[in-house]
Amino acid sequence: MKNFNLVAKFPEVLGAAVSDSSGALLDCVGQMDGEVAGAVHAFTARALTQAGEVLGLSTLERASIVAPTGTCLIAVHDDSVLGVNIDPRKPLNLVENKIWDCITK
Repeated sequence: MKNFNLVAKFPEVLGAAVSDSSGALLDCVGQMDGEVAGAVHAFTARALTQAGEVLGLSTLERASIVAPTGTCLIAVHDDSVLGVNIDPRKPLNLVENKIWDCITK
C-alpha cells in the first residue's frame, strides 16, 4: 500500500497493519498483533462490502469503528486493507481524512 510508512508515523496512530484482501499480513507497526489484526481487518472489510452490496452501495472505501477504549479505521485501497488504531482522544474525522488522503495520493 502506497504511503503506509507515512501513515504509521502520524502522531495520532497507535498501530497500523496492512494486509491483502485475504488477510495475509504485508506490514505492521506499533501497538498491535499484526497477524491477527490483518486477518480481522480483512474479514471486517469483506463483511462490510457484502452488506454494502445488499444495500446497493458502491465499493467499500473505509469504515470507522469507535468504542469507549479505542478507535479503528479500516480502509480498502489498491487490493490492500489498512487497519489503523487511532488515539481515541483525537478528532476522528480529521485523522480519517488525513489517512485517506495519504494513501490515495
